[in-house]
Amino acid sequence: MEAITVQESGEAPQGQSEELLSDPHWQLVERISESEPFQKSSRLPKLLLYLAHHTITGDRHKLTEQAIGNAVFGKREHYNPAADSAVRVYVRQLRLRLHEYYHSVGSNEEFIVSVPKGGYALDFCPSGVSEPRGGVAPITHPFENGYANLTAHAVLLLSISTAVFLVAAGICAFGWYRAAHVGSMVAPWPLNSVLHKGSATTLVLADAGFALRMLGDKEVPLDRYIAHDYLPPLLPKHMNEEEASVFQYFDSTRITSEADAQAAAVLSYLSAPYAENLQIRTAKDVNAEDLTHGDFIFVGSKTSNPWVELLDSRMNFQVVENGPHGDRYIANRHPHAGEQSVYSSASMGTLASGDDFAVIALLPARAGKGSMLLLEGVRMEGTKAAITLLQNSAALAKLQQTLASANGGQPPQYFEALLHAQSVAGATIAVDIVATRVFK
Repeated sequence: MEAITVQESGEAPQGQSEELLSDPHWQLVERISESEPFQKSSRLPKLLLYLAHHTITGDRHKLTEQAIGNAVFGKREHYNPAADSAVRVYVRQLRLRLHEYYHSVGSNEEFIVSVPKGGYALDFCPSGVSEPRGGVAPITHPFENGYANLTAHAVLLLSISTAVFLVAAGICAFGWYRAAHVGSMVAPWPLNSVLHKGSATTLVLADAGFALRMLGDKEVPLDRYIAHDYLPPLLPKHMNEEEASVFQYFDSTRITSEADAQAAAVLSYLSAPYAENLQIRTAKDVNAEDLTHGDFIFVGSKTSNPWVELLDSRMNFQVVENGPHGDRYIANRHPHAGEQSVYSSASMGTLASGDDFAVIALLPARAGKGSMLLLEGVRMEGTKAAITLLQNSAALAKLQQTLASANGGQPPQYFEALLHAQSVAGATIAVDIVATRVFK
């Protein structure tokens, strides 16, 4: 098929006509693609320009998921969109980024651009008219016609991923609803350090698909996660087509865990009145360029959220994993008197009862602009405990007091704290402060 080349810089597709260049809708889209909200991503400007070009010129046959995947994302000519959700994921992000644009620098635009649900053609609506309710595209099951052909192994993987995604979606929806109805609420410390009026805060959830690294026996560092070259050597060598499709689905689809779903719900609720400034992504949707500016909240350790590796070298309390199937624990790099060098829990099973350990840390952004809040546990229960702490005003007050005592009586701007959690059947029942560090 003929491909339209779209320049990364935000230029119009090659071979554009003077009529297109003079079209006010195209000029609007160019402004949007060059705006700050869109410059955070290398893919979204390209996607927006492609959709705009073929919407304005009436080339609706170029606005299918297959055609978009080929032209914008470089997919092979006959790839299967049902098993590769890249287009749908990025279109959802496009809807959110357009919303961000019109609630910031684009508030005075004459037209509102949207992507109505059920298609990929853009809608240009006069700003005096209510914006079409595009919403999020419906979730389509990639195997709804071929489920009976899957092996038991493949069905299990697919069932787990689908169930986790639906749980996450339900909990997140509840959190966003609550956030929308508590506009008078003030974000508690330390969330108020990463939430600011007029600027976006990115909540980076774990990548549940990264669990496929457990098919191997070695740690997968961040550079290999970014290159995405770690998985093919780990996959079974003799898979049938259905099994291969399931692995591809689990690897490419944005799904998350119960802890991350809880984090999205709780943080959306606690972030009011800045809840709509909170951009929720998975680790899969972040790139190194994104982390050069702005405020961030990371959920999970580097075993599920590889970007946390960038924070590790700056911290005293680090989650360590001895290979995908080895022990996990928190290493105390420079123990103070009375502290242990290693903190580990006896039980390593998810949804188990017993002790766990977690870290909550607030660090300056790597480029010096903005802050980064980290919530990570040895297990999922530890991460949930760190999230639970943010909801407990008495526990937060105690943490502030402890940090102030270690900082000459003044609460520090940046810190890290080691937490001890007790869980019953995966639910946090108690969280204690074990040790703290202050960033000077």
